[in-house]
Amino acid sequence: MANLAEHALPETYTGLLFHSSSEPPTISTLPTPIPTSGTVIVKPLYSLIVQYADEIFLNGNPRGYKYPLPLVPGGSCIARVVAVPPDATCLIPGQLVFVELTVRGRDDPNIKILRGFHEGFSDGTRRLMSGEWRNGCWATLSAAPMESVHALDEDLLVGKLGYKLEELGTLSQLVVPYGGLADVGLKPGETVLIAPATGSFSSAAVHVALAMGARVIAMGRNETALAKLKKLAEPGRIETVKISGNIQDDIDAITKFGPPDVYFDISPPQASESSHIKAGIMSLRPGGRLNLMGGIPGDIKLPYWHISYNGITIKGTFMNTTQQAKDLIKTVERGVLKIGSRVGMSVIGKFWLEDWEKALRFAATEGGPGKSAYFTPNRE
Repeated sequence: MANLAEHALPETYTGLLFHSSSEPPTISTLPTPIPTSGTVIVKPLYSLIVQYADEIFLNGNPRGYKYPLPLVPGGSCIARVVAVPPDATCLIPGQLVFVELTVRGRDDPNIKILRGFHEGFSDGTRRLMSGEWRNGCWATLSAAPMESVHALDEDLLVGKLGYKLEELGTLSQLVVPYGGLADVGLKPGETVLIAPATGSFSSAAVHVALAMGARVIAMGRNETALAKLKKLAEPGRIETVKISGNIQDDIDAITKFGPPDVYFDISPPQASESSHIKAGIMSLRPGGRLNLMGGIPGDIKLPYWHISYNGITIKGTFMNTTQQAKDLIKTVERGVLKIGSRVGMSVIGKFWLEDWEKALRFAATEGGPGKSAYFTPNRE
């Protein structure tokens, strides 16, 4: 059986451990996991702090995320491989990797959790979260399932394309909407309505859709953010629409640019009654497609007759598949999908674990479209 010594691993590592969403976390010393079959040990370099992290792990968890305690949060990161299991065939220590948020059941890929964030709602998902995939990457070391650890071509990305390691952190936000856009079959030359389009993940969807060859209608309330998105491509590739609160006005504003082929919805939890949802559906061309990928926890109203009469396809997506993550990375490595400061994606904050309070507050107040904050647990 593998042991720590043969992998040159320390006996312990440091993690930001939460015992309650109503109490401050502690910087804790934890036992280092062993890289048994299917488990990779990584050293997180840039661990994403989502803008709403304080609403999940602090302030009583107003978002209502389900997770076991105690817990080290942090789902996705740019990292280096420290130790690989005996069944690894390609990953090697020292390799630069992207570790994605989603963990899937190996005996049932329909069982999915968000590592270090959300345990799901079934016995199967809770079982998956309660074991070795419980803790995330807000730590100096992290265990991850091998299929969620994706090798990055460092020579190409850093050496030839000139990206900084921190800029690669945006993969965490880009891979999520790619899952939905790929699921709904977005094709080059099609028009996709992205609504809302002015959040961290939804604005990333605009970048992804452009790289997939689509024309984008970006919809939102933040006119400043919409204006920045419009500058991402040549005239005609991106149109913008402000959400008015009136369904018919929104329909008119959208269809001014022609009926979209695809409506990609990534609405936040509070948007169930927003005018943009029905307006987006009513704006689709006959035979159009709707992808639901947002975070609305309850029900929404749908124009039943319009959907059936016009043959609208509705596709739900939760996160992305392993292959979609690999495909997304390939588009970046080939230079098709540009990331980083050259396309308005900025790293606005880097924090050590002991600065957790400042970090979560900063992410909440300063984060947003094209703005990312990270923990740098290993101070690289």
